[in-house]
Amino acid sequence: MDKNQLDRGNRTAPKRSSRIYCSLVVLLNRITHVVNSELLPAGEKLLDYGCGNKPYEDLLKTKFPMYVGADLPGNSYADVPINEDGTVGVEDGSFDCVLSSQVLEHVVSPQKYLTEARRVLKPGGALILSTHGIWPYHPDPTDFWRWTVSGLQAEVRKAGFEVLSIEGVMGLETAALQLWQDATYDRLPSFVRPLYASFFQTIINFIEKRRTARLCDDAMIFVLLARRANGVAPN
Repeated sequence: MDKNQLDRGNRTAPKRSSRIYCSLVVLLNRITHVVNSELLPAGEKLLDYGCGNKPYEDLLKTKFPMYVGADLPGNSYADVPINEDGTVGVEDGSFDCVLSSQVLEHVVSPQKYLTEARRVLKPGGALILSTHGIWPYHPDPTDFWRWTVSGLQAEVRKAGFEVLSIEGVMGLETAALQLWQDATYDRLPSFVRPLYASFFQTIINFIEKRRTARLCDDAMIFVLLARRANGVAPN
């Protein structure tokens, strides 16, 4: 796996013609809000657990100057490999923060993944997690899960975390527009598609800019901030 195979575009500065332009812009806004929040204390080391091409590295380094990426073998962006069983070869309690961005829906066992995130965190360490509520099937290389706002929080708490905040990306009406765009996009001639996506993304952006609430129960993506709870680790 080389960098070209891992090229998912610039997730922090997407093109207007991108099919997911608005979701990426709002997602960046939500992650930035979490990073700037007083609920997230600054620390020394962060683990990007399933780092891809590290799209949020510059943002997170403002609070965690030592940024370590972990991913499957073959990703040249990664600093440490994720083992076949999903674990990472680092010591217990060695990080102040774990970032998990659009990874949880792709892992076979969310609980194993989350408990490993807890293991590598110092007591009181933070977990920043984003994953999907409403979203089309997208194997990369697998795609297993979607969550409700309550289900995701329950999953995270079960792994030994205290949920501090949760925000949403896009509501039900813009999710409907996004899904219609995605369902019809490939039926169009290739030269029409960028204009078609720009049209839908402009409407979605117009609606989202007027949304005042930071959480919609029917969001396409949830962004959650949690803290490693005290006590014995889950089995």
